[in-house]
Amino acid sequence: MKKLHEFPFSGRSHPLVPSAPHCMLPAPDIDLFHKKLTVKHMNMRKFLSIVLLVFTVFAGIPAAFAQGPVVKGVVISEQNEPVPGATIMEDGTSNGTSTDPQGRFTLHVSKFPATLTVRSVGFTNRAVAVDAQHTNLQVILAPSSKQLQDIVVIGYSAQKKANLLGAVSSIDTKDLSKTAVTGVANLLQGRAAGVQVTSASGDPRSTGTVVIRGVGNIRGMSPLYVVDGVPAIGNTGFNMNARDIENIQVLRDASSAAIYGARAAGGVILITTKKGARREKMNVDISLSNGFTHGTFLPKLLGTPEYKKAWAAIIPTATTWSDSVNTDWVDYLYRTGKEQDYNASISGGSDKQNFYVSAGYRRVDGIVYNSWSERYSLRVNSDFDLGKRVKIGERLNLYSYADNPPTITGTAANAYALPFRSSPMMRPKNADGSWGGLPASGNYNGGNWAAYVNTTNRRYNGLETEGNVYIDVEPIDGLHVRATGGGDFTTSMARQFEAKWYVSGQSNQPQDNLRKQASLAMAYVGNLVASYGRKVGDHEFKVLAGTEARKSSQDDLSGSIYAVNSAYSVPVISDAFPVGFSESSALSNVPGNTSGRSSDMNYGVTRMLSYFGKVNYSYKNKYLFEANLRQDMSDRFAPSYRKGNFPSAAAGWRLTEEQFLKNRFRALSDLKLRASYGSLGNDGVGSYVYIPSLANYDKTQFNELPGTGSVSGWGIGRVANESIHWETVTTTNVGADVGLFDSKLNVTLDYYIRDTKDMLYQRSLPISSGMINGHSASDSYALDMNLGKMRNTGFEFTVNYNNNFGKLGVNVGFNAAFNHNKLLSFGGENLPIDAGSAGEYWSGAVARTQLNAPISQFFGLKTKGLIPDQKTMDALNAKAQANGNAYWYAAGSGPGDIWYEDRNGDGVINDKDRTVIGNPLPKMTYGFNIGLTYGSFDLAAFLNGVYGNDVYNGMDGYYKSIYNDFNTTSQVFNSSFMYGNGLTSQPRFGYINGNAFQYDPNGNYKKISDFHVQKGSFLRLQNLQVGYNLPGALLTRMKIRQLRVYYSGQNLFVLTKVKNVDPEVGFAGANSSALAQGIISAEVYPKTRLHSFGVEFGF
Repeated sequence: MKKLHEFPFSGRSHPLVPSAPHCMLPAPDIDLFHKKLTVKHMNMRKFLSIVLLVFTVFAGIPAAFAQGPVVKGVVISEQNEPVPGATIMEDGTSNGTSTDPQGRFTLHVSKFPATLTVRSVGFTNRAVAVDAQHTNLQVILAPSSKQLQDIVVIGYSAQKKANLLGAVSSIDTKDLSKTAVTGVANLLQGRAAGVQVTSASGDPRSTGTVVIRGVGNIRGMSPLYVVDGVPAIGNTGFNMNARDIENIQVLRDASSAAIYGARAAGGVILITTKKGARREKMNVDISLSNGFTHGTFLPKLLGTPEYKKAWAAIIPTATTWSDSVNTDWVDYLYRTGKEQDYNASISGGSDKQNFYVSAGYRRVDGIVYNSWSERYSLRVNSDFDLGKRVKIGERLNLYSYADNPPTITGTAANAYALPFRSSPMMRPKNADGSWGGLPASGNYNGGNWAAYVNTTNRRYNGLETEGNVYIDVEPIDGLHVRATGGGDFTTSMARQFEAKWYVSGQSNQPQDNLRKQASLAMAYVGNLVASYGRKVGDHEFKVLAGTEARKSSQDDLSGSIYAVNSAYSVPVISDAFPVGFSESSALSNVPGNTSGRSSDMNYGVTRMLSYFGKVNYSYKNKYLFEANLRQDMSDRFAPSYRKGNFPSAAAGWRLTEEQFLKNRFRALSDLKLRASYGSLGNDGVGSYVYIPSLANYDKTQFNELPGTGSVSGWGIGRVANESIHWETVTTTNVGADVGLFDSKLNVTLDYYIRDTKDMLYQRSLPISSGMINGHSASDSYALDMNLGKMRNTGFEFTVNYNNNFGKLGVNVGFNAAFNHNKLLSFGGENLPIDAGSAGEYWSGAVARTQLNAPISQFFGLKTKGLIPDQKTMDALNAKAQANGNAYWYAAGSGPGDIWYEDRNGDGVINDKDRTVIGNPLPKMTYGFNIGLTYGSFDLAAFLNGVYGNDVYNGMDGYYKSIYNDFNTTSQVFNSSFMYGNGLTSQPRFGYINGNAFQYDPNGNYKKISDFHVQKGSFLRLQNLQVGYNLPGALLTRMKIRQLRVYYSGQNLFVLTKVKNVDPEVGFAGANSSALAQGIISAEVYPKTRLHSFGVEFGF
């Protein structure tokens, strides 16, 4: 095969001079900005038609198949390895193609002679000449040292990755495309050091919880999401199609995030969406996937024969119960889930414009009966040059959802608990179609949960529109002035209808109920930013200054109605509301029950005005300096406290640019030391908390006067704190970036100290305030205030290796983060703070937060095993009686009970013996990824995990005991003394008192103790994807650019010591608070395992 002539190339008009045929030296970078590329323009209607109706693609791109002289060839690296996915374009035309996995390509050119431009990520662009004598080519690409030249978007501007001084993690689209998850949080899981993502639920609507560098304050601290330069409302960054994302940057320290000021205290997640490429022909890409899911750690409950045996040890007559019905309620309430994901996009551009249009549809049918979720997305991104010095563009995203959340969620009626709360002796439905009644024999007196899940319907609908427009003007070389205006509009509605139903004449849902809630959230943001950069000799600097204004509002309206006239309710399971049901009639007229109506509304507006500036300086590209300053003014605080100033500074030293080190060690590509210090703000309180308010109450504090009954009146609705002010987070960070072997191996190290002071927290008022109980038994007064200081210290480590060995390409990465949390002070307030429930089986709070210790530690009794015999029990009681107490613990204590440790030695077990029994905060979080390519095959695997944390397993009660009339698992037979086993590893959970069984009458089993604390470390295979790319010869015949088929698995296995349930837990379930972490309860939708198959193809 003959090698191709190569030559330098520019956009100027002068003769093209080829180099000598034998010379294969690397050509310089190519400037094509003044060359024209003609693209057949298509109107927006046709774009959308192509996206939504795939078959019209073929009608829109006839030019792609135009015939002409044929050029064939192969693109390889300097190591003689194929370069797949390289782009080959004929200059001055829209003709182009891409290389297949073997680096081969075929291209029809318009005429001979012609000039081709070859581009590929990580290589220097090449210009090549072709004519009738040179049509079979070999193109050799030289590496571009791209690792150091990558441009990273950060803080209203972009800069080279080599010059970054903050702690920044980058995740590009190559990593995202090999992941079978949705939502930004799930994409981040385990991929960035110091970023902990907890995804404890398998609910189709669920998204992960993101915590950057540990728990930042007592209330919990979320990161700020910035999408295409515009800060998002809340978690708006989740509501987008993952395939639209070009890259994600995570700003972990104050230096990199300081320019965002308020709302950036929890870190910043910058999302850049795809926009198409200049001088690129129009590409159409389509992806289709289908999969199925199964629940993990689902219980295996007792069938009727075992159920009778379990109860026979408690109720001897259970042996006579009928066994004609044997219902598996796990099988009834759970199912095999399904997932469908379809996406299409169009992208391309000319010399003066680029565009990207996409549409997506996703449907997930959850594993819990009658739960599903649908998502629709549409994105339009484009940029245009208006002359040489003016650019305009827009980013628009439409996102719509329809959810049918599971009805079995909540405190008792939840996905994990309902099967336990059912009897295998009850039929879901009778032969005549009526709901199954109570068993003819047995002790079950609960509801028929089949009736509940079939007659309770929920529907959540929402529409979100977010986007921005910009204009960028360059009045003189190096000076850019950019104005951006953006908005976010979200409307949502939730409805729930509960139809009445009966079981054998006993009403389990005695009336029809209706609830409805509507919400409207809007945000507007505008900023004006000017930046100027210049290089003078060895000095390079860039300055930036700007201002930003933001306004957001939230408008909520909710209503409920109970005992709706049955004439309105004709249950139809296929829709969220029954046919013939009139909401307006029901809400306006409740026959005979006007007290059954309730309504509530809430409205709030917040505003913020900000000014910011930034300076970057570099001397000889080896001494680096950066300074930021931002001032925010938030109307969440009183006028005298609204301003917050947040400065930062950073410095770096690139040692590999020093003469004493440069080129001395061939293996060392880059070595940079950096340090930074900065502060960030948090205004995370409600609106108007500094203004007192009055409220009208049906009952007031003076309603107990003789003869008055209930008296309406006005009282204090909110206690104000006029001095509430900014919470401030300061971070000191030192780090190093190391590149080895031409940056094939890269290592990043960071150590930080992060202090949060003047923490925002809502405290209940003391009794001395005279406002302890509010205006009714359910009211309580709380005051927002600034209290205390918290510290997080940690170390982060990231290593990535990328290389090719012949046909084998290897990409391996590992990251780990270590964090230690401590509450240093709490503003003189009384501590501790107890919080968190483990569910209906347990009594008391699980977690305690106290000074000079990590937040949310488990607090309870330590144990010494089980009481082995009556002699030991008598000795314990004797010691208690010698100290003036009647019992060691309580009346009825005996062999098989949990033996609690008497820590203070007074002979009696009480709250004075409680102590720290576990820490839910992991010592280390980590992630490991490996990517392999060989010929047409590719493999991507991703594992993540945590180490050194504890969990409180609140599911022990369900799995190991019989409570009330519940069902249970076979583990119950291991319970000591209950089934003639003598002493076992399981405590007794009750005993016969007379002729009746009493569940834990002395409270021994329900106590919060370390008996239910388990090691929470785990390693999970989060994602595995195996793909095959169709060979180039077949692609040419099919006249398509690329086609890939793949298998993808998610949550394929987990290694852990946690028993019976998934170990991943954080801010999940009912305890969504930083004060109550690591508690596993039944109030969580079970996690799922996904297997899916998909195809990706492009024209």
